[in-house]
Amino acid sequence: MEQRQHGEVRLLIRGIAKGVSSPEIATLFAPFGGDPERIALPRDRRTRRRKGIAYVFVPSMHAARAAIEALNETMLQDKQITLEIAAERPPKKPRRFGPPPGAGTAPRPPRRF
Repeated sequence: MEQRQHGEVRLLIRGIAKGVSSPEIATLFAPFGGDPERIALPRDRRTRRRKGIAYVFVPSMHAARAAIEALNETMLQDKQITLEIAAERPPKKPRRFGPPPGAGTAPRPPRRF
């Protein structure tokens, strides 16, 4: 899992066209200190298609606000993009491997063949 460095802010970009690549987003966010190595273009798990959003890390809240002010509701490949500060992800719950909660407490009836 990626560790966020002190002061970094993650931006959410909505309205990304299907043909937009990471280098294009890196170029767009370079004036604001966007890290080209930490750009995410998430895909749908089932269809593997892009979701139309992107995440970019910028070095500070000041840079994030400047990027939002400059780029919010601008056009990128004929689509309007919107920017906002991404919500914090809740910590992942540890995965349990075994019976679901409450299962297995009562003895199983014998199998009939």
